[in-house]
Amino acid sequence: MPRRAVVDTLARAEGHPTVEQIAADVAERWPGMHLTTVYRTLETLAELGVVTHVHLAAGTAYHLADPAESADGAHHVHAQCRSCRRVIDLPDGILDGVRRELAASEGFALEPHHVALSGLCRDCADEG
Repeated sequence: MPRRAVVDTLARAEGHPTVEQIAADVAERWPGMHLTTVYRTLETLAELGVVTHVHLAAGTAYHLADPAESADGAHHVHAQCRSCRRVIDLPDGILDGVRRELAASEGFALEPHHVALSGLCRDCADEG
């Protein structure tokens, strides 16, 4: 039941909810489920490839894995506005040039899908 509750919550979620937001939603429908259970469930679902996570300024956020991305090894990249905290999904290929340059110059294999790029979204940049 914990896995189903968490998957249902993620399927209904808009954006990239944090574990605390997921736990709050789950607790409304399944009052006996504790935060620790939600953490463990998310870890298990991540190991199974059902969910993925991204580290944001306000903590770790989760979303259901995209089967198409999992099949070809691609992952979309995230950007987070440092002002309003909005998270934007970016296409995987957006950092291909940076990946190639780091591989060639440093021998470094960039895996940016677990962290968010930081900057200002269009709305916040226009305000400021």
